[in-house]
Amino acid sequence: MLNLKTVFVIALLSASTTVSADEIAVDTTDLEATLTANLAESMELMQVQLTEELNTVLVAEEQQEDKATKTVQLAD
Repeated sequence: MLNLKTVFVIALLSASTTVSADEIAVDTTDLEATLTANLAESMELMQVQLTEELNTVLVAEEQQEDKATKTVQLAD
């Protein structure tokens, strides 16, 4: 059976839980803006690096093709 102390403790705990739940609500707008900016910067850097790597690969392949073409011409 519930006595007065038990009812009081339950009421106190439920009130403190409500207050704690309100305090947990955090404004994450600044955090989201920072993360979005960092993500955009990282993606731009990745795009630049990928473009540079692709250009290097394409130049190397073109040089190999030119070398193969010259070898074939010399053989004729």
